[in-house]
Amino acid sequence: MNKQLVRFHIAIFFALVFAFPAHADEVDKVVRAIMQERRIPGAMVAVARNGKTVKKQAYGLASVELNVPVNEGTVFEIGSVTKQMTAAAIMLLVEDGKINLDEKISKYLPATPEAWKDVSVRHLLTHTSGVKSYTAIGSGFELTKRLKRDDFIKALSAYPLDFAPGARYSYSNSGYNLLGFIIESASEKTYWDFMQARIFKPLGMNETFDRDPKYIIKNRAVGYELENNQLTGRDYDLTDIFSAGAIVSTVGDLLKWDAAWRSDALLKRASKDQAWTPFVLNDGKPYPYGFGWSVADFRGHKLISHSGSTAGFSSQIMRFTEDDTSVIVLINLGTGAYAGSIARAVAKIYIPEISLKAMKPQASADEKLTEMFSNVLRERTENKFDTQFLTENLIRSLSTERAKAVNQRLASFGAVKNLTFVGGETSETSKIYRYKAETAKRLFLWRFAVGADGKITEMTLEDEE
Repeated sequence: MNKQLVRFHIAIFFALVFAFPAHADEVDKVVRAIMQERRIPGAMVAVARNGKTVKKQAYGLASVELNVPVNEGTVFEIGSVTKQMTAAAIMLLVEDGKINLDEKISKYLPATPEAWKDVSVRHLLTHTSGVKSYTAIGSGFELTKRLKRDDFIKALSAYPLDFAPGARYSYSNSGYNLLGFIIESASEKTYWDFMQARIFKPLGMNETFDRDPKYIIKNRAVGYELENNQLTGRDYDLTDIFSAGAIVSTVGDLLKWDAAWRSDALLKRASKDQAWTPFVLNDGKPYPYGFGWSVADFRGHKLISHSGSTAGFSSQIMRFTEDDTSVIVLINLGTGAYAGSIARAVAKIYIPEISLKAMKPQASADEKLTEMFSNVLRERTENKFDTQFLTENLIRSLSTERAKAVNQRLASFGAVKNLTFVGGETSETSKIYRYKAETAKRLFLWRFAVGADGKITEMTLEDEE
């Protein structure tokens, strides 16, 4: 079959899968629109409110090659959503009296190097250990190597700590792999046996497993990526993400997981409170991450969440605790991590106050700054960058082929008609400004960071609708 014919079949696939049925509700319309625009093969979406499932819907295909649709039993990789489950396992062992959060990890992992002597279990849980993430190292941690505990620690020991434990936050998959080994040490069981015995089986999560390709898992979805805007199979040279991200599950099982956090069925209230409390760094400043959960205020609503991304897959779980609303999204496209985009869009339907339309203008920002941001947005869609306004580092990041594709997409929505200041703050190195940018077809939320020299160091598209 030649490439043109393959592309024709894929085009037909997207046209058929994303055709809007007349009876589709608002959630269906939003999800299908994002899937069509982002070329997402398949998705599973669930919403729970006040302890009841109010939406659970499958979309698209679990396997494009075999034309197998997603259904409620489709098994997806959940990536780093795994971390909250690993953290829960640690807290179970804390409740058992087998782990102390502030104990140094050398007590549980005797092969650790001297450089890690001040790293505690709490540091690993909160990504504040300073242990370098293997995803930043690259080779040496492939799944095919199947590194045992001591070999894994030895491989990491070749790299110095990125910073003193507790000094700052830096996302580290290595830390969560180490937590998996601590679970094994404290429980005297394999990580997977412990998870099955203490979490999956008690909660009835019967479709939750280890993603290792050597296992035959019924209803396992196929993962995909986008390359030059064409759907491709994922890279099967996988990293051994173990207890940091190797769990596969279904939306049904994740609804059970969500329900467990609404009661004391899994953990005691004190344990959950710790998991949902921002970590306080050595300088006394809180960072919005607990134990496997991001903890934040999202436009005036308390949000506890986490995303996950692996080759070919993306996931998102969002819990708006004060609104008693949870949104769970699993997709089989790794490019772009668009599960989060879908989850936010769905959440806005149930909680309209968090939509961009509901964001109110703030006291007017400096007119010259607003004019600069407006000009920069216009020039970005034309792939034009002025060193008078942008730092050289930012210009380089906006000049890659991937960035140019984003710029082209932004241009397709038309020129910015209105640019409205909606808030900001000051960080240690820059001033942050957030603006709503309205075009004829789309509403965007932009985050601009301006350094001491007055140049823009960052421009990030935070949301759109």
